[in-house]
Amino acid sequence: MPMKKSRLWNVLTADDTKKPYGMTQTHEIGRMPEDSAAVKCTDRIFLVRVGGYAEVLDAESQMLSLADSYPAVHEADGFKTEISFAPGVILPTEFKDGSIVIGEEEFPVITRGIGEDILLLQIEDDELIVFDRSRFLLYACIKGEFICGYVEV
Repeated sequence: MPMKKSRLWNVLTADDTKKPYGMTQTHEIGRMPEDSAAVKCTDRIFLVRVGGYAEVLDAESQMLSLADSYPAVHEADGFKTEISFAPGVILPTEFKDGSIVIGEEEFPVITRGIGEDILLLQIEDDELIVFDRSRFLLYACIKGEFICGYVEV
């Protein structure tokens, strides 16, 4: 039986009618826990799926951490843009204090910071988006699937 898609997945993929942009998994980080996979976000940051959960590997410290271990930040509050995770699906997006509005849907979010250029968006507990602000790229693990996207500039 296929896994039920999340509300976030459905928003990003036009109710699952558009195939999202995929990402190539990386094998450059060496030994990984069983039932895990990783994608490279930056030279330093990897998004790692361990079982059904997303974690972050910082290559400098060699630490695999849950998003909760990074400090909450509010620097994105009020930021408005458009994002896309699938061809032809461009969604107006607004960051608010404690939520993010994507398209017409509002989701609770905790925004966390990694250094100056990386934000982690923790949405609905087990969904994580890495926002590389220096390159306007988005890397996500949503319901255990890696997808990537971009921020319109």
